[in-house]
Amino acid sequence: MRAEAISLDIWGTLLRSDPDFKPARNEMLRHALAADVDPDCFDEAMRTMDREADEICMARGTDVGFAERVQLTLAHLARPAAEHADQVVHLADIREDVVRELMEQQAQMAREHHPIALDDRIPALVAELAETRPVILTSNTGMLPGVLMRDLLALAGFTGNLGMVFSNEVGWAKPDRRIFEKTLTLAEATNGERIASSCVVHVGDNPLADEQGARDAGMTAVLVVPDGKSTVDALEALR
Repeated sequence: MRAEAISLDIWGTLLRSDPDFKPARNEMLRHALAADVDPDCFDEAMRTMDREADEICMARGTDVGFAERVQLTLAHLARPAAEHADQVVHLADIREDVVRELMEQQAQMAREHHPIALDDRIPALVAELAETRPVILTSNTGMLPGVLMRDLLALAGFTGNLGMVFSNEVGWAKPDRRIFEKTLTLAEATNGERIASSCVVHVGDNPLADEQGARDAGMTAVLVVPDGKSTVDALEALR
């Protein structure tokens, strides 16, 4: 499979979380914002609302970031016990400087427990492909903004001439075609000439965000499963 440019999803395609990161991050948030909530209950609320936030992100085509995800979690925790709407906790009740401090603490934890390549072979394969054509990482960011993801990708072994398009920076999120158009524009700038969208192969693990989104943008889509080997096979086929 020959492609003039390659677009790669990150989570579930290239990376997985360090298993120690989310428990530590969740405990930090619980201690700061909902110390009276049982830790297991808070973890479950974070998982539930993270999935819901991903669905919102894909439905509206714009990023659902750290602040909004924390708000969703706090509202979810307050909802069962609330008898009146004004009892629901909203992020607006939390000072902006507190939000910034929580994000800084999360960033420190993420660097200490950085993501891990799904397969040890993936970083080298991505670097090899980037030597011959534009390779752009196209990702919805969620809790971890693009400025932090650049550091985490480097810590996970992804170096070299990689373009990066993050939803919180460009204003659109997969599957919206406009984030893929940003990827195409960056690929053309890297290549120095026009590239037909059909000559861009996007590899990702989400049937809606990655496969359908890329196809709607006129790209060729390759759907993988988050086991690492599937990504290795896809990348080797693109050599």
